[in-house]
Amino acid sequence: MATQSEFRVPDLTEVDSEYARIDAQFHDLNSQKAAADRELASLREELAGTRGPVLSESVAALVGEAPSSLTGKRQRAAELSKLSADLIQAIDLVGKRLRERRDIAKRPLIASVREEYARRAAVAVAVLGTIFEPLRELESLQRDFDANDIAGHFEWPQSNISNFASAFCASVHKGGA
Repeated sequence: MATQSEFRVPDLTEVDSEYARIDAQFHDLNSQKAAADRELASLREELAGTRGPVLSESVAALVGEAPSSLTGKRQRAAELSKLSADLIQAIDLVGKRLRERRDIAKRPLIASVREEYARRAAVAVAVLGTIFEPLRELESLQRDFDANDIAGHFEWPQSNISNFASAFCASVHKGGA
């Protein structure tokens, strides 16, 4: 059996190859979107100072003039804008698929960690069992002190630890592990 320091909860990508594939696709699309957005921002910055009509290559050829260098940049900016919009849709779609697959991928992960959780929960239940009664007695004392307006002169647990301990132990005993 693994010790606490040896045990490692595997990532969902390690237990489900389809989840791993969708996850990689999701990250790849996000990387593409970031790259497209950076390039588009750079082009928009370059184009921000330009005004007036720009001749496309075909119109410039028809009138016998050289095409503007801005034409290609504006076309590239339009392509990147369209690509960015397409990537947003793709990211949304793949993100939905990733969320759907996560529910399937969790099943073998849960099965693989159940024994370690049960082992650690049993240890916690054993320890909590030894402090449960003293905590209840301390909380009873705190209620008595509160009734006499002297509780503020003593240190108390910040939460109802005995209720937590009781609920946790009951959950583990019912099969929550």
